Amino acid sequence: MEYVYRSGKSFYSGSQPRFSASVKDVSVIIPTYNEEGVIGRLVEALSSALKGYDFEIVIVDDNSRDKTPEIADRLASSGKVAVLHRRGVKGIFSALQDGIKVAKGRVVVIMDADFSHPPGTVPRLVEGVKDHDIVIGSRFVKGADFSAPFERKYGPMILNAVCRLVLGLKSSDIFTGFHAMKREKFMQLKFRYPSVWGEFDMELLFRAQKAGFRMKDMPFSYNFRSEGKSKSSGFKVVRYGFAYLVRAFQLRFFG
Repeated sequence: MEYVYRSGKSFYSGSQPRFSASVKDVSVIIPTYNEEGVIGRLVEALSSALKGYDFEIVIVDDNSRDKTPEIADRLASSGKVAVLHRRGVKGIFSALQDGIKVAKGRVVVIMDADFSHPPGTVPRLVEGVKDHDIVIGSRFVKGADFSAPFERKYGPMILNAVCRLVLGLKSSDIFTGFHAMKREKFMQLKFRYPSVWGEFDMELLFRAQKAGFRMKDMPFSYNFRSEGKSKSSGFKVVRYGFAYLVRAFQLRFFG
């Protein structure tokens, strides 16, 4: 495994991501794989939305095969963007964990790179952390909007309801992957299971609820992969749905 970190004049490479001693208000963590068409515009949109905050955007790239690594390095020269290149390791949850390790923000935001999580909602999530430990972007509370093809809307709604019931989770949306959290609180959680896709969200919220964290749902408008190409379709969706159910029962009966 190799990690290469760049931000402004900062650079290092090694076998482990390094914890940061610096402090900012907010770090937005964005895992990427082949996002050359959107990453520049996403950084621009987030930078505009977060004016007034001392923020950074942490791109965690899993050895993309397109021009995402080069674009991320160019963006990192501004000092507002950090990029962590990971080679020999893959997976969205480990990418998020590594991104949070190197993050400087007291508050960390996790989100997708495809504009399904709107950049304009990020400040509202961040403000919510003033009174809570985790603020969860939800597609299923009053004021939210969930725009997606029929099977990609109602399938997740049913799966979400079943897994919430199995786990006894209070949050209305346990697969959203769009949260703002106090970094110190996240670092207190100990995770047991590897994640192929979005199962990490269930474990995150399950362990946070068990730890007594103060959590709040916040509505947002979700647009199904409005940019780029989806990496999950057809049989993969069914396989991932099954993985979610397995993880829910693992957490419920084995902790």
